[in-house]
Amino acid sequence: MQTRPVGRGLEIATAIALGVVTLVTALGVLQSAAWTSQATRLAEDSSDARDQSVTNGVLSQVSQRSDYGATLEAQRLTLLQNDAIAADDYSTALSLELSIQTALTAAYELPDGSFDAWRDAGFPADANPAQSADYLVIGQGEADALLLTSQRLGALSTQFTGRSAIFGQATLVYALALFLFGVAGINRLRVARVVTLVLGTVVFVFGLFLASTAY
Repeated sequence: MQTRPVGRGLEIATAIALGVVTLVTALGVLQSAAWTSQATRLAEDSSDARDQSVTNGVLSQVSQRSDYGATLEAQRLTLLQNDAIAADDYSTALSLELSIQTALTAAYELPDGSFDAWRDAGFPADANPAQSADYLVIGQGEADALLLTSQRLGALSTQFTGRSAIFGQATLVYALALFLFGVAGINRLRVARVVTLVLGTVVFVFGLFLASTAY
């Protein structure tokens, strides 16, 4: 009569352990699935940002080359205009002014007034407006920002993938703990049941520790 309460207590402990491990396993699977879904979404966003960065970068390079060519052509025409003005050939100078404006019209991203400032400065070789720092920031800045965004999103996707993988490993450990608790539940030998419960508890605690490393 004295052994029945002990046996009943072990049965209750086994049932509670099975319930707790089952609940933790289910929550772990849900969290792992959520992280996997989030990692997939971030990876897709990263890919989209990278593709857009490449597209913007190519367009920026095309625009920069076009604008650089436009400034060189406008510079050539301006020098011819100066020669015409020096020769008092104002008709040719006026015609060249129209050609200068037409050449600058072909520019894509050239800031307003930047060519006039370059002309007034005497066309210094290191001050072409299509090669200035401000111009390059305007043209290439968006592509660089998208590239950095893509890298950040990719890093986050990798982080969530790693967390999901850790929880997947922890789920396998929980499965082993469930197996041990299940064996304890059908075992009628008190010593064997206690040993199995202890082993299952150790395995379960290890699974919790493993899952905690994901955070």
